[in-house]
Amino acid sequence: MKLVTNSDTAGNPTVAIRWCLVPEEIAYLKDKKISNPHIFLVIVNNKKQVGRQLIPISDLMTYVSFRRAGDNTVFATIVWDNDSLKDLRKYYMGKYKYGYKNSFYDKDLDTITDTNGYGLDAITVNVSADFFAPEPAEWEKKWVNLWFETKPKDQCQFRKRRILAYTIQPFLVLLYIIWLTLFRALSALFLVVIRTRTKVNFAPIIHPFKNDNEDVWHESLNAGRNIYLRKKDNTEREDYTIAGVLFHPITIIVLSAILLIIDLAGTEIFLGWWSYLLGALVVGVSVIVLVLIISVLGEVVKWLAGNIKSWRKKTSVSKQKSKLSRRQKKLARQAEANRLAEAAKQLALQAELEKLKKEFALISCNGGPLVPKLAALPKEKRTIHLRFLDLKARVCKPFAG
Repeated sequence: MKLVTNSDTAGNPTVAIRWCLVPEEIAYLKDKKISNPHIFLVIVNNKKQVGRQLIPISDLMTYVSFRRAGDNTVFATIVWDNDSLKDLRKYYMGKYKYGYKNSFYDKDLDTITDTNGYGLDAITVNVSADFFAPEPAEWEKKWVNLWFETKPKDQCQFRKRRILAYTIQPFLVLLYIIWLTLFRALSALFLVVIRTRTKVNFAPIIHPFKNDNEDVWHESLNAGRNIYLRKKDNTEREDYTIAGVLFHPITIIVLSAILLIIDLAGTEIFLGWWSYLLGALVVGVSVIVLVLIISVLGEVVKWLAGNIKSWRKKTSVSKQKSKLSRRQKKLARQAEANRLAEAAKQLALQAELEKLKKEFALISCNGGPLVPKLAALPKEKRTIHLRFLDLKARVCKPFAG
């Protein structure tokens, strides 16, 4: 395998990388009937893995955006999985919270290992710190990245976020501030009035972005006190009597609610003596109907219990025969489906192999000089995806990582 990068892109940390295979590697792919070979790229800077790419080998070329200054080494090998492209991507590109799931770079050996791949090459690209996109103003970065946990990778990603920041975001932020202020104010009011706590922090109410919600109640719950139960020195009150309970805010609120319900009941709920009579009739009729329903259901249950055993005996034999017949038909259909699926898989594999044989002439290192430029690729290889990457490399410089 051989990697080649362009050398005329000074000032740009995004470079085009093209590859080719030697005859021995092409013969190996043909012999093993590998239908979906991919180029697996691992980018290393200062003996730390900083990026990866997985590209179909037939693409001939890709673009790599470096985000760290200095010498960046790109390792490449051929990987594949004839059964599942999804599993291939999951194994080599799968991530979790703290990075990639599988580590293939050995910093002691300074190479990639345990890739289950074939062939290996590496190329080093030196990137100057001046190549990266200039950082926006600090105030704008804070506003544009307000809803995002990660920094933008390049200028294009920052521009997308900027569109949101100056169109929809102001209205959303206004609604968020109103909701946040109301929630924190109610939380503080609850702690002071209902729970009668000290050391409630009111600052987060007027500083929605500087403080968290927890700042409202954290000190109060951990270092504050209930003024009805404890003194200033945080010792229990000995004089906490019935008067303290009666004049507690919760007591006053509950009593007020009870008085309101009594007032409403005295004016709207009780409508006259005939309402009691109607209610008694409804209750009486309901009880009678309920008793009749229970009696009928009891007789039905007795009848079912007496006949269900005989029904089971009559139907068990026929059910078993029917079940066995259905199972045999299902197995036969499944076997036929598996046979057809395997035949279709073999046909697809042969079609992919035939298609790949035509690609080998373009992938071979014996096909002429490698020029890592979009214009140097065969016309059929100048795909929309590569054209997009070429345009992005020219207008979207990455930020330094």
